[in-house]
Amino acid sequence: MDDRSPMVQSVAKTMKARIDQGVYPPGRSLPSERALAQELQVSRLVVRQALEALGESGLIVCKPNCRPVVKGVWAKPSRTNLSGPRHVSIWLWPNTAYYSASCMLKGIQSVPVPSDVKLVVGGATGATDFDACVEAERKFLLDVSRDDHAAGVIVWYIGTERNVAALEAVRAAGVPIVFVDRAPPRPLEGDYVGTDNVSAAQAGVRHLVELGHSRIAFITNQDKASTVRDRNAGYRRALQEARIPFDPDLVRCETADEPEGVEPALDELLKLDNPPTAVVGVNDHIALHVYEGLERRGLSIPQDMSVLGFDGLLRWVTGGGYLTSCCQQFERIGQIAIELLMERMVGDDPVAHRHYLLDAPLALCGSTDKPRKPNDRAAFKFSEKQSL
Repeated sequence: MDDRSPMVQSVAKTMKARIDQGVYPPGRSLPSERALAQELQVSRLVVRQALEALGESGLIVCKPNCRPVVKGVWAKPSRTNLSGPRHVSIWLWPNTAYYSASCMLKGIQSVPVPSDVKLVVGGATGATDFDACVEAERKFLLDVSRDDHAAGVIVWYIGTERNVAALEAVRAAGVPIVFVDRAPPRPLEGDYVGTDNVSAAQAGVRHLVELGHSRIAFITNQDKASTVRDRNAGYRRALQEARIPFDPDLVRCETADEPEGVEPALDELLKLDNPPTAVVGVNDHIALHVYEGLERRGLSIPQDMSVLGFDGLLRWVTGGGYLTSCCQQFERIGQIAIELLMERMVGDDPVAHRHYLLDAPLALCGSTDKPRKPNDRAAFKFSEKQSL
């Protein structure tokens, strides 16, 4: 860049600093020349020459008629010259004994792969708590980074910021990663296949609103995953769409992924002066605990309370189960993930990372209905107090 004008050098230095700071993440396209020129208050010619300098230094990749893409370690070319078998490692949460993980694996295995590709499946089998699961994930990723035959990895990531170093080790080894179910941990970037959780949750709550519910509770958990954030956002968006004021008293966070974790939340909701007529669980596990907890209190579903879940875990039950739920397409997620990974494995062009978000259609299975009429609420409160 020394033979270029001071203005060009200054713009290139500014953009390099932004790349180093993650303002322009690896794998993402840069803003347009016009936008950069306006922001930096220089001509488009200066911006174009600065981009050429960054391309020559290897920080970005420039192609005709395309915006430059930030290269960086997260866009490192994949291992295309491996000798011998190629390993595609698959980490599924919590393990393949679970319905969602087994469906995802089924989708992965349904896609033909080259004969020299071997699928290596891992999970948190035997882990006794969440911390143990996170540690098992870390070891799995580090093993991938040290595997001379590793060609790609599909990961249902749970480690939040704790396992970022292990992810970086995989990327530094030139092994492409495709994230499933949950978006990559911030501020890292990567290919991602999951569910449009915001829209799906919004559609589920809209269904309750259309039935006549206006007191709709939401029970979430302490997980910091993108899925939880997005379903919460979908819940609030549906209320806003229906012009129903958001009531923080109707939002509760369970403290354990067990029935006893939901019990305090239910007690608090049912003791409200104006209790909810419907409860939404952030996932089916919580919704099923809610369902059982309400029945233990002598309440009937959906007559006394509607219950809505998210995942569709009871689809394997004859008739589709008894919980109305937003059904994730786990098998399709697996199919797209392996297809995307195969594309990464055969090419070394650092194209922008891609996100695929699938719909989660609502399956009506009998746990939602119109709320009790106002003159029946007194009877509901009486029977509720008697059962507590």
